[in-house]
Amino acid sequence: MKYFYARVSSITQNLDRQVKLFKELGADDRDIFIEKKSGKNFEDRNEWKKLVARLRSGDIIVIKNLDRLGRNAKEVREILINLASQDIIIESIDQAYLNDFLKSNLIHKKADSLAEAMLNVMLDTMLQVDLLKAEWERKELRKRQKEGIERAKENGKKFGRTKNNKYRELFKEYFPRTRNKEAPDYITVNTAIKLIGCSSGMFQNLKNEYLLYKGDKK
Repeated sequence: MKYFYARVSSITQNLDRQVKLFKELGADDRDIFIEKKSGKNFEDRNEWKKLVARLRSGDIIVIKNLDRLGRNAKEVREILINLASQDIIIESIDQAYLNDFLKSNLIHKKADSLAEAMLNVMLDTMLQVDLLKAEWERKELRKRQKEGIERAKENGKKFGRTKNNKYRELFKEYFPRTRNKEAPDYITVNTAIKLIGCSSGMFQNLKNEYLLYKGDKK
């Protein structure tokens, strides 16, 4: 039986890409286990526990990347070896080149203690290189995204709450004119709201924010 395990480290991250990839490989929803948990502690991963409890000899777990299993090569290796001892194999989509190696050297291994020690060293090295590569790629992606945002800002593109910022600028222009009825440019609050183009609730929020910033309680 083939199962699929998807994980991200926090509830704000999205699992859709991993799940979509699994479905493209023919996975049924019932065979996909999804988790929004840190890689820090397997004891907190309830979906992983459910998956492991269902496993039988000869089953396969498909993951997108080996880093979905643990934070470092040692943890990943221990999980791989523990599952292999039960005749269960992990298949990684991103590290497909490792799948045959893992199957032949962990599931079907016939080795003495020296050969097993050498295998552990080889596996650790391969995992460390690949996990470091995956982490480097994530950092490079974040770096390129940040650089792209900076270039866009330099070209005049605005990010974030641009609509609210527009209201703030208009509020700064019109709100002071509602403060003094004797002033020649006085306008009512209702007129200011219409000129700004916001709701009365938004106007009140902008007023509170403005007065707090100015240190004015009126």
